[in-house]
Amino acid sequence: MSSSEYSADEKLPSDKDLEKNVVNVEKRSVDLDKSSVDLEKGPPPILEDVEGIRDEPLARHETDVAHLMNLGEGIVGWDSRQDPQNPLNWPAPKRRIVMALISMITFCSPLGSSIFAPGITYTMAELHETSQAIGSLMITIYLLGYALGPLFLSPLSEIYGRYIVIVISTWTFNVFLLGCGFVHSMPGLIVLRLLAGTGGSAVMAIAPAIVADLYHIERRGFAMGIVFIIQCLSPAIGPICGGFIAQQLGWRWAYWILLIASGVVTTIITFVMPECYAPTVLDRKTKRLRKELGRNDLRSVLALPVTKGELMKRSLIRPMKLLTRSPIVFLFSLYVATIYGMLYLCFTTIPSVYSDQYGWSIEFTGLVYISFGIGMFCSLLVIMKTSDSTMIKMRKKNGGVFEPEMRLPYTIYFAVLTGPGLLVYGWTADKHVHWIVPMLGLIPFGFGMVGLFTSCQTYIVDSFTRYAASAIAATTCLRSLVGAFLPFAGPPLFASLGLGWGNTLLGGIAIIMCPLPVLFYKYGRIVRERFPVEL
Repeated sequence: MSSSEYSADEKLPSDKDLEKNVVNVEKRSVDLDKSSVDLEKGPPPILEDVEGIRDEPLARHETDVAHLMNLGEGIVGWDSRQDPQNPLNWPAPKRRIVMALISMITFCSPLGSSIFAPGITYTMAELHETSQAIGSLMITIYLLGYALGPLFLSPLSEIYGRYIVIVISTWTFNVFLLGCGFVHSMPGLIVLRLLAGTGGSAVMAIAPAIVADLYHIERRGFAMGIVFIIQCLSPAIGPICGGFIAQQLGWRWAYWILLIASGVVTTIITFVMPECYAPTVLDRKTKRLRKELGRNDLRSVLALPVTKGELMKRSLIRPMKLLTRSPIVFLFSLYVATIYGMLYLCFTTIPSVYSDQYGWSIEFTGLVYISFGIGMFCSLLVIMKTSDSTMIKMRKKNGGVFEPEMRLPYTIYFAVLTGPGLLVYGWTADKHVHWIVPMLGLIPFGFGMVGLFTSCQTYIVDSFTRYAASAIAATTCLRSLVGAFLPFAGPPLFASLGLGWGNTLLGGIAIIMCPLPVLFYKYGRIVRERFPVEL
């Protein structure tokens, strides 16, 4: 364009402007040359199909930022962004092995809470116990171990790594299972089940954190779904197996069979599972380089500048600090614990309903829990299909910026199913409708409950990635406390209100809480930013 083509109001470009334009053109030509070279190498990498998504990688979350090596300043980090030592960069087969091992042991651990429930009458008869309250305590005390264990085992996994804590705790779980199989007194059985639950709790709290160790956020929802499929199906499958075992082999065989399965898995984990917690991996690398290079000044880029004593103190109080000082953790924990309590209240009625009202034997009563399993399985399939893909779309619309609330848009649909499911179960069982109808009512309850659990726990992991184990421990503690003690309210509740009105009360509470997921989704970020917790 010549100078005569400019109007009087327009300014002619200055020499500096022309120079800038020339520089910009040169930069663009260089960028085009680089892109052509990249295209010659092949298309950009895509996410592995096994993770459930095929999409171009997006910018990483702030917790996924590469921590690179800088020996000049005495900092030990990853050699590059693609460093194969970084668990986030492990090849897919290696990650699958870890996930398979963790899934198998998380299947065994919850069985300890439910596989023995159908044989409670046989246990009480052999151990000369007549109090139904003590019998219920024998079952639920296991969940008290689930509440106590994560409070110190999860923080220890953030100090010493996932491997050592999981191995020691699961072997402890196996030892006390063995004791349960040979005990000859009810007080002894209660104590042993408490200790077994404490040992078995570690993997339940650490498993979601391991998902965060191995997967970037755009693949985390799918992987979390795999873990939760196993964790949630286990309590449903346990009573099914436990009823047949107790009636055909005796109640002690339930402990021995579980011990055999858990022992085999724990042995494989001991010899095969690698350490996957990035700070621990870099800490080991730092110690090796100090020895090889003779440099005591080296420190891990992920190490906290505190003494070991201070680190231990800070770590052990972290779960309770999150539970008491983070409104978002407390509110999510309370919500999940309430729904979880309803599940265990439901569990207290199923054996009596189907044995007394429908005339089923103990071994066939366990089959009712299949309905929970169907709902749970379908829910997790939906989560695995939609969680990551929805998050990626929302992230793109948000300019590539990830927010944990992107895990929550569908929680309202899960929430609305829990209450009606309880109403159908309660009233159809109360009116002696055909036995399949109450079971059908339990399907939507299981669907909604697991959808809420998975979405909420993935949200917590994404919000506190490095300290995911402690954050999950906080939610697990409150949830397990409710699960351990709320069932004691079941017999009086249903005795005074009946199955219909008793489940109407529970379903009504679930319906009243339906707006909470919407509030979490809409205002979660505001609450997180307004009430940060120094960890």
